[in-house]
Amino acid sequence: MNILFVNNSEINPLNSGIQRITAILAQGFTAKGLNCYGAYFEKSNSSEEHLFIEKIKLDFTPESSRQLNHFIRKNQIQRVIVQECWPLKKLNIVHQALISVPECRLFYCYHNKPGKEFVRPSFSVECYRFIHGPRKIKALKKTITALLPAFLYTHLIQKKVQRDYSFICQVADKIVLLSESYIPVFLRLANHTETDQKKCIAIGNCLSFRQGLSPNALSDKQKEVLIVGRLSDRQKRISTALKIWQKIEKTGKFKDWKLKIAGTGPDEKYYHHLVRKLKLKQISFEGKQNPQPYYQQASVYMLTSAYEGFPLVLTESLQMGTVPIAFDTFSSIHDVLRQHENGIIIPSDDQNEFVSQLCNLMNFPDKRNKMAFNGLESCNKFSEENIIQIWMNHLQEPSE
Repeated sequence: MNILFVNNSEINPLNSGIQRITAILAQGFTAKGLNCYGAYFEKSNSSEEHLFIEKIKLDFTPESSRQLNHFIRKNQIQRVIVQECWPLKKLNIVHQALISVPECRLFYCYHNKPGKEFVRPSFSVECYRFIHGPRKIKALKKTITALLPAFLYTHLIQKKVQRDYSFICQVADKIVLLSESYIPVFLRLANHTETDQKKCIAIGNCLSFRQGLSPNALSDKQKEVLIVGRLSDRQKRISTALKIWQKIEKTGKFKDWKLKIAGTGPDEKYYHHLVRKLKLKQISFEGKQNPQPYYQQASVYMLTSAYEGFPLVLTESLQMGTVPIAFDTFSSIHDVLRQHENGIIIPSDDQNEFVSQLCNLMNFPDKRNKMAFNGLESCNKFSEENIIQIWMNHLQEPSE
């Protein structure tokens, strides 16, 4: 079987979780005897050159659809997996290329929580961008948007969300969501009936690292709390994490602990500003790094996102014996974490409870180590072998 992956940019596993998963799937499919090809819209500075047999670069012109159609026919592509294509005009280019190839099936992977669009921009961040950033008009528009009442903001974008999700339902043969719990939400937002439910399948993300931490290495953990990810506040809300960390520092009980933040993004300058404003001392920004050594060293992982799809940081934490503590802002968290067994789930936006539970984790190493050990065991269900086999089962289903 010949598979074509379509991504926004050339694959570099260090660029994003989606690209990391794409690389793992392509390698896994190749090991199973499938032939993998790649299509992308933007070049990458450091791509995985040997991941695909052949690649094609696309753009936004009608000619791209014709070129992609030729590429699909020439390489006898039987399955197209759209891993990330936003805005949806990119998906339309793929759709147009496939109209005359009905035997080729389109799998569209929605790599986030359905309904994430209803999260408004951060007022504080957009104000900072307006004052200090170069793109003042865009920041002003987002600042005004952030001030809209929730019901009005929801009303304004509801039709766009329905139009986008409905288009995905129309053009995709299969819609791959990251959790069973996301299927009814996606269909409701698309305003599609339950008859479309057969199109939707749930496949979680597999483990990122080839090898997990040895249980014997848990004793080498340092007094560190870790955050890994893109520094963008609308989703990741690292500003919330910094405010929580301020309360930790103010207790005066954890002066030997440190918060490390690995990653880059559009709100990095704002976070440095906020660190100065909050007078935080026990914190460091590590920049863009290979996260594995940081997981190996840290004892606790801190996740304060407004939404996630199926965040790799949770399974990466479990795999490396780093105990995750996270807000209950996305339903797939319950697919990964068992409360107080391998991690801690905090009621949505309850900062005081987050502080309390984080203090408990830092205070009681025996409890923390037990949860870390449980995490090493529990993450096995997301092994590459298991997830690849689920994918293989769906890819090999006969066309309807």
